[in-house]
Parts: sequence; C-alpha cells; structure tokens
Amino acid sequence: MDLSSRLRAIVKGGPPAPTRELTYEPDDGYRNAAALDLDRVASTLGGRRIDTRFGECLVVDRRYESDRWHGGIRIGDCELADVAALAVLDPALAPMTSDWAAAHGGRAPRTIFIDLETTGLSGGAGMVAFLVGCGYFDLGAFQVRQFLLTSHSKERALLAACADFFADADLIVTYNGKTFDVPVMETRWLFHRMEPSLEEVPHFDMLHPARRLWRHDENGCRLSTLERALFDVRRIGDVPGLEIPSRFFRFVRSGDPCPLEAVLEHNRIDLVSLAAVTAHAAQLVREGTPRCRDAAEALALGKMYERAGYADRAVGCFAHAVADATAHIDVKAEALYLTARRLRRDRRFAEAAAVWRTILDLRQPRFGKRSELLGPLRQVAVEAFITSIASATTPGRGNSL
Repeated sequence: MDLSSRLRAIVKGGPPAPTRELTYEPDDGYRNAAALDLDRVASTLGGRRIDTRFGECLVVDRRYESDRWHGGIRIGDCELADVAALAVLDPALAPMTSDWAAAHGGRAPRTIFIDLETTGLSGGAGMVAFLVGCGYFDLGAFQVRQFLLTSHSKERALLAACADFFADADLIVTYNGKTFDVPVMETRWLFHRMEPSLEEVPHFDMLHPARRLWRHDENGCRLSTLERALFDVRRIGDVPGLEIPSRFFRFVRSGDPCPLEAVLEHNRIDLVSLAAVTAHAAQLVREGTPRCRDAAEALALGKMYERAGYADRAVGCFAHAVADATAHIDVKAEALYLTARRLRRDRRFAEAAAVWRTILDLRQPRFGKRSELLGPLRQVAVEAFITSIASATTPGRGNSL
C-alpha cells in the first residue's frame, strides 16, 4: 500500500493496515563470512582456545625473556622499578603511588599494558576491538596475552575473558588509552550489558607525559617514532596501521588467519615499546639531568618537576638547560624565564633580578633559526627586573609583578 492509499484509509476511518511483527534472526557470526576452523586458526597463530561463560575465546601468548633486546634496551630494563615516579609524570596518580608499598607490604603493583586493534578509528557503537593486547612482567620477563575476536558472535566471550584478566589489575598503562582504548572497551561492555571492568583501576596514559617531554622532537610523539628515537627500534615487515582493519575483514570473509599474523606481531611490538617508553620516562624522573639527552629534554623535565611540586629539582633542570652550549636560544630563554619566576615566588628577589638581567642580555643568533620567544620574554623581563630590584631593596615589600 502506497502513502496516498494509506492516507485515504486514515481519513475514511477504515481499518488500519496490518502491521508486520518484528522478527529476530540469530546471528551466528558467519552470515557474511566463511565457516571458521578455530583449531586451524589457533594452530596458525600459535594460540589456544579458552572457555568463558559466553563460549570459547582464542588467546595468543608470547613471552619475551629479560635478556632479550628491543632495539637498544633489554626487556628486563623495561620493568617499572618504582611506580612513585609515575606520580611526577601524572600527578593524578599521587594518591595511588604515595603509600602503595606500605599498604601492600612492599608488593609491586600488578601493572598491565593495554593496546587495542579495532575495526576503525571513528568510534561509535559499530566499532569493535577485534584484538585486545595485554602485557605484564612476570619474573623479569615480559608476558604478552592477546585476545582475538574470531567472529562477531564471539565478542561477548572475548569481553568476558578480558574482564577476568583485568580483575586483579592494580594499574593499567596505555598510549592514548584515556581517549581511545579504554572508552572503546567500556562501550563494548555496555553494549553487551556487561559490567565495565576498568572503571576503578588507576590509569596511566603515557601519551600525555610523552608530549610534554618530547614534543620538541620534529618527528612527533607517535609510539613508533619514540621507539626509534629512544631505542633505535627498526621494524621489519611491519603492517601499516591503516591496513589493519582490512586484514581483519579479510580474515572474517575468508577464514584464512594468515593476514592476521603481521597484525598480532605489530600489536606485540607496540606493547613492548609502550613498556620501554614508560620505563624510560620513569627512569628520567628518578635520575634527573644526568639522564637527559639534550637541553630541550632537561627543560621539559624541569617543567614536569615544577608541576609536581619539586621546585629544587625543577630549578636544577633549568640550570642544566641554560648551561648547555648547544641549546637553542628559545630553550635557554624559556629556562631562564622559568628560573626567574621560581626565584621570585620564593622571594629571592636579588637572584631573580640577576636572571632577568641575563634574559635582557640575550641576543638573536647570527646564523640559523631565529628565536620567536626572545622578544616577548625580554619585554616581560624589563618590568620584572625593575620590580625585582625594588623588592630586593625594600624589606617587606610584596611579591608582585
């Protein structure tokens, strides 16, 4: 019945047209896919089948022993020796790390590194995490467990297996996980009316400290960029990230697991690199300026110390950046500005005036890239120098700029 006929029937008050009842066709996961031999998939990918309350799930385990090398760093050196350093990188973790050892008898927290491979990057209820990669340290070795979705009908089994695995996690570490990985997992759990398992677990997202520490790097702060810059990791035969969803769809359509082998290896390398970058950042916090590669890194570390409330360490990092003869003028100028500001806050006006004067004495380089920061900082330094001199010579005067 077309629209005009339906409208005539309504006007005439005739009987309504019969309504078709909604029907539901159970989805076995293979409506648009090839029949799957799960044993063959497990054998090809080196995985095994595990049982959950919602059916079977495929997991793949790999172990990286402590004496194995990942670029220029040993796997054993990627373990977080002291989680307290993470509170400097992310002050939101301070309540968790401050009294951890005392509250748990010296036991190290069970830290799980998480990285997902999904069917897209746009988000929404239609995007599925088909590979949930998890890594943790066990007796010095790095153990990777990957939960693989073999068909859409098996997603509840995968989510249940992940929930059981995360049940005793004390801390999770991701790279952009606060924006992407964890929201994706929570969306899928809620979609299937399951309880989200990561809501109460402390979460350290390494992306944000990485941007603060290494955003001066011209190559950016992608994980693959940092692993090469920090550890000289060179991936051979790695699958591009944009190609990963199409490989999963090819597997679903054909039942052939071979396209997924490179995807699983890509995910494993991401997890190892995430552990390595996190451990390197924590070691940088513990050791301070001797660990810094250049003045820009020392300046960035000083900012993080100051943000976390470690003023003396921050000033030491700023001094290190100023003393580096190879430092760019922007780095020196900002380090001097932050030093003078810190001294002024501590009411050490005479010392602050000397630093402001040093900023006024800075000159643009004759060759190379000119400073865009020096001009505005010198304008600030003029007034700040006069105020600091007045405050230093007038006892009891307030600290105002």
